[in-house]
Amino acid sequence: MSVDIHAHTIPESFISALGAELPDLAPTIEQDAGSWHFRYPWGQRIGPVPPGMFDTGERLAAMDKQQVTMQALSVPPGHFLYDVEDHAQAAAAARLHNDAMIEMARAHPDRFVVLGTLPLQAPEAALAELDRLSGIEQVAGLEFGTNVSGTGFDHPSLAEVWESVNAAGMGVVLHPNNFEGAPERMHTYHLRNFVGNPTDTTLAAGTLLFGGVLVKNPSLRIALLHGGGFLPYQIGRFEHGWRVRPEAHAQLDVSPRHLLDRFFFDTLTHDAASLRFLIERVGPQRVCLGSDYPFDMADADPVRTIRAAIETDEMLESVLDVTPREFLTRRPRV
Repeated sequence: MSVDIHAHTIPESFISALGAELPDLAPTIEQDAGSWHFRYPWGQRIGPVPPGMFDTGERLAAMDKQQVTMQALSVPPGHFLYDVEDHAQAAAAARLHNDAMIEMARAHPDRFVVLGTLPLQAPEAALAELDRLSGIEQVAGLEFGTNVSGTGFDHPSLAEVWESVNAAGMGVVLHPNNFEGAPERMHTYHLRNFVGNPTDTTLAAGTLLFGGVLVKNPSLRIALLHGGGFLPYQIGRFEHGWRVRPEAHAQLDVSPRHLLDRFFFDTLTHDAASLRFLIERVGPQRVCLGSDYPFDMADADPVRTIRAAIETDEMLESVLDVTPREFLTRRPRV
């Protein structure tokens, strides 16, 4: 068995439903010289989009080729829609995307589970959607962008959301979301992805640590993608800073190193030595298969990559199956 916690989808049923209910937000699919693109009402054109993003048959065929048994489906970062100012529209869009993914999981219960999305810019609506998702068995966890239109996870407006996620016992995958630091340098050479994504992941992890969110919510399970950004490599710097800088322990009364095991990490490092370091640092019980399907920055053969980096069958089973299932198991507080 192999379970992928990092796989994105925009189902065709979602595009149709969004077009019918919220046409101001809905893309259309355009085919151009054998490639697919999304055209948005405000003129933006994104692509090429791999057909596996919206074609379930294409996705299942790719999974079989990759030897991936199950995917945890999630929204790609461009569809968090945290910038939508109309909170009712944001809530409706999240519901429609969740329902489309749930439909896929119901149709293929042995291949898909769902990581739900919430309209985090509208905390009351986010809480309502979380409550709804908590009653749906196909929903194994949640996916949040690493910032909410620039707002960090320690913001008071999100405190009740974290408390409710903590109570629901759902794991949360954090995905980099539109990092805007140093824009004059980040927008060349695709550095916004290469550097910006792991940087934004590290910022989100630092905010959860130093902002006291993990301490206040002791049951939270957080998965960091792309191998966890720079956190596994720089945890010593976090600890040193916590000891010598008063602002670093204003909200945190334990060493950040002691909270490292509150995080899970995916395998998407694109380097066997880096993956081995990650497993040595945090243990196989904290590392999960993650492919980033179906993007060009994905690992196109993730199971083979992991097999090449891992020496023991026990460790391999942990990373491919046991740890992902552990992360995706809901543990509501009673």
